[in-house]
Amino acid sequence: MENGQLDERTTDIAQGIQILVIDDEEIMRNMLRDVLSDAGYQVVTAANGLEAIEKFKERDFNIVITDIRMPGIDGVEVTRKFKSLDSNICVIAITGYASIDSAIAILKEGAYDYINKPFNIDEIKIVVGRAAERQKLLKEAKEKEKYRQLSIFDGLTEVYNRRYFDEIAPKEVARAKRYKKFLTLFMVDIDHFKNFNDTHGHQAGDWALKRIAQLLLGNIRSIDYIFRYGGEEFAIILPETNKINSLTVARRLRLAVSLAKFLDKKAMPNAHITISIGVANYPDDAEDINGLIAKADECLYHAKELGRDRICFLSVDDARKDTR
Repeated sequence: MENGQLDERTTDIAQGIQILVIDDEEIMRNMLRDVLSDAGYQVVTAANGLEAIEKFKERDFNIVITDIRMPGIDGVEVTRKFKSLDSNICVIAITGYASIDSAIAILKEGAYDYINKPFNIDEIKIVVGRAAERQKLLKEAKEKEKYRQLSIFDGLTEVYNRRYFDEIAPKEVARAKRYKKFLTLFMVDIDHFKNFNDTHGHQAGDWALKRIAQLLLGNIRSIDYIFRYGGEEFAIILPETNKINSLTVARRLRLAVSLAKFLDKKAMPNAHITISIGVANYPDDAEDINGLIAKADECLYHAKELGRDRICFLSVDDARKDTR
């Protein structure tokens, strides 16, 4: 029962793992190939470093098992080369010498582990099994990070999405509160965007959304956040920014969009697009994210009432003010 469970686990670990075995001794190459193939790994062999490098370029390997002492390109140089091509490749060195120096040299180049000749079959399976588990964990971590990135970005505009806003905005307000810093929230709306879509079509509208997102992104700092909040609405968080400084940024954003040329010979010969911005600041206008959203939305609504293509904010006496 125990052996059956072990074999099943070994098979699971080996599934999908591709191994390149490099050794100038044919008997050793074939022995390693047979042992690892029987364990469920996909194994390719090479007789020297040059052949191995060519095979490495042709396909993706998870693990490389290389002899240290080989004519021509030795195992240390092979490891150095493979690590330059793929920093995550897992290299296992094999040596027939009881010299700790050769093992240390290849470990310094990034090798994962080493095994000694003459081989102990059980030791080979254990070392390779650990390496395979490591590679699978790395792959899972990469996939999780990829999916996380996909989950926080808007597919069309490539800025952060509303979901990420809901996650990060309360944290940024809490950080501002903890360190007694200012924070400003912009709510940005594209003026008359429905009319634009009706006139030029949704394809042109999508193109304009992407263009505006990049204009906004190009006129804020690297520490600021921009989100696609709704259909044609963006939210921007400016950490450590008071109201006076934020108005300078808001004017720059409004002007950048207003002066931009939205040209597409087929869809829009010379379209002019503007934005309206509502501004709210922590702690002047509100002390939590819901309050900031409400105040910024109120100012944005007022900017539209006043004719759009403008910035609206709350003054000290809570009267709504606008600026161009």
